[in-house]
Amino acid sequence: MRKLYAIVFISFLTFGVFSLNGITAPNEKMKIYFEKEPSFYAGDSGEFTLVFDNTSNSILKNVNIYVKDEYFEFVKNKFIYGEIQPGEKKVEKIQYTVRAIDPGTYPLKVTTQYSYQVFCSGLQCDYTSEGFLQEVPFKVDGVRTPIIDLKVRSFEIKETPYTLPIFIVNRGAAVKSSSMILEYDKSKFSFEYTEDVGAITSITKKDVIVTKIPEVPGDYSIYLNLEIKDINNKSAYLKFPIKLAVKNVEVVELDNTPNEIITETNTTEVMTEQTTSTQKSQKSFYMMVQETVLVLALFGLIATFSLMLLSRR
Repeated sequence: MRKLYAIVFISFLTFGVFSLNGITAPNEKMKIYFEKEPSFYAGDSGEFTLVFDNTSNSILKNVNIYVKDEYFEFVKNKFIYGEIQPGEKKVEKIQYTVRAIDPGTYPLKVTTQYSYQVFCSGLQCDYTSEGFLQEVPFKVDGVRTPIIDLKVRSFEIKETPYTLPIFIVNRGAAVKSSSMILEYDKSKFSFEYTEDVGAITSITKKDVIVTKIPEVPGDYSIYLNLEIKDINNKSAYLKFPIKLAVKNVEVVELDNTPNEIITETNTTEVMTEQTTSTQKSQKSFYMMVQETVLVLALFGLIATFSLMLLSRR
């Protein structure tokens, strides 16, 4: 009987150890992969199929999956499931546009979060996983379409005429020909430019002359509509917003006609200056008269004294 108890006890311990060691990490319970290996080109749009495969023996509950859009623009990239049974696969078709990236191999990053059940020493326990990150490698083979953008989309204008340097950047396939049209409020702005842009290989500069701006300072928007044709004569139409910050420029016009503005204070000051000047003139005149009288008196004294001396002789 003791041997039987010992065998049962050892079996229980062994089962418990194997059960604990057999618990897989939450991120190992679900495998994520492409249903079919896709072929990606920078700038291309399309659809690929992603598989969320529960490869464990546990029921995955409250499953939240987020496909990061680091290298793509997605129509939908968040998926929620109430539960995924053991061995069950969830298949999602994901619409995408590849961003302007160079050819090479990149990781498609996917975060998963869910709860699951395992045996813990013979007891069932619910565990809630944290966010786990999985990376699904993919390859960008090259570039098949033009990837167009504007290097600068905002300008500050203080005067007219003013030249807007429009830099059109192409990070994709070559553009054989292109043309542009500005869309704006004609009551506020006026521009001079040629519509033909020509070929766009990497970067092309187009000068636009601003000849009229609004009288009221502020932020305004215009739009550059661009039509492009690739080497296969496939046309595409693009629209870019451009922000124009119109600043207040104070223009001072000089008038050649002198304008005299006389205030009461100015009048008082002028009258005071005139009175002071008159008083100075009068003082100068009196001093001259006094000096003349003194000189004449001095000559008279000298003459009298001379006559007296002569009479004595």
